[in-house]
Amino acid sequence: MVHSRRSFLFTDESPWKKKDNSNFDVTMGSFDGAEVCEMVGLFLLHQLEQVIPKQNIGLYRDDGLAVVENNGPKVDQLRKKVIQLFLRNGLKVTIETNISTTNFLDVTLDLKNNNFKPFRKENDKPQYINKHSNHPPNIKKELPEMIKKRLSELSSSEELFNSEMTEYEEALKVAGYSEKLQYTYPDKPNNNQSNDSRRSRKRKVIWFNPPYNECVSSNLAKNFLKLIDKHFGKTSPLNKYFNKNTVKVSYSCMPNMISIIASHNRKILNTQHSTQIKGCNCRGGTTACPLDGKCLTDSLIYKAIVKAGDQKAEYIGLASTEFKTRYNNHNSSFKNSKQENSTGLSKHVWDLKRENKPFEISWSIASLATPYKKETKKCQLCLTEKTLIILADRTLSLNKRHEIMSKCRHKNKMLLVNVV
Repeated sequence: MVHSRRSFLFTDESPWKKKDNSNFDVTMGSFDGAEVCEMVGLFLLHQLEQVIPKQNIGLYRDDGLAVVENNGPKVDQLRKKVIQLFLRNGLKVTIETNISTTNFLDVTLDLKNNNFKPFRKENDKPQYINKHSNHPPNIKKELPEMIKKRLSELSSSEELFNSEMTEYEEALKVAGYSEKLQYTYPDKPNNNQSNDSRRSRKRKVIWFNPPYNECVSSNLAKNFLKLIDKHFGKTSPLNKYFNKNTVKVSYSCMPNMISIIASHNRKILNTQHSTQIKGCNCRGGTTACPLDGKCLTDSLIYKAIVKAGDQKAEYIGLASTEFKTRYNNHNSSFKNSKQENSTGLSKHVWDLKRENKPFEISWSIASLATPYKKETKKCQLCLTEKTLIILADRTLSLNKRHEIMSKCRHKNKMLLVNVV
């Protein structure tokens, strides 16, 4: 556990070590940060049961709350015991005692008056998506209802709800909504309902999440479900796996303007992976270069045109390394019959060899793009190649349709096992 939490920090592709780096460290924003926090929290709660009854203490991530009935000195002694317990585990904790009212997460709890109400930090004004924004209509429609329901759950009475709702109504008004917030009383649990009747079989559902955009007039969800009925109808053996009960559609949101501008700025300012045409180091000079003096260019999508008499074929490939390295791999597949099926291009070349047809291959750069980047979590190199394959002439293309669905291979070098 301890060794698995060593942090690896990088800047400009070079490792950087923090001063006094501990063996156990959970970095901000780590993928499993919440899971590790909860695991540590459960371990500490187990130890805290020796000091405070477990029914009187709770924890959410790094925020804890406990209720004790003691006088001031005894509560202070209890506070010191908890601090010592955390220190024994190499942790520090801040504890506030002898209070009857506290703010925990997004709710204010008042033991004196036996009530609770919503809580927001000072100068933390609520802000909601605009009614005319480019979000799925269902999200904008349900937003006031979701806010009303959440505020009602955080309010112990209608009076406290009314005292807090003004700020939220103003935020909704600024976002273009005219709905008024009204308190809804919580549903009373039905104790007569048996446990067996509440159990329901969980259906395995496959979700299709296309990005929503108001500029698209086609009803993607409707058309997609029609395709499910068409290709996986009742007569299909796969109908029980793919039908309207097992395949659902839910729109995802497009990036907002802030993220779009930030992404554009990173693209412009990040010169580390900038794509540019590079020279050649072929022995025969540029005349002997397969790419017209540009064979040292990397991060490119290339096109190979094979001419054999009147026949013509095209192949689109990519290279995250120098093109010359990829070119040598192609030549190896042309000479070694064991590598015949390595690419669509090599398979076509071997077919021409069997037919004793002379051929020539010309190479060119189709596009330049950056490979997978951990900052954007996207591989523009693979995406550009797939786009060019889709737009290619199907009568001439040697690429297979399954290449469009292939997984990006450039992401693997970012995995921790390969970095170490």
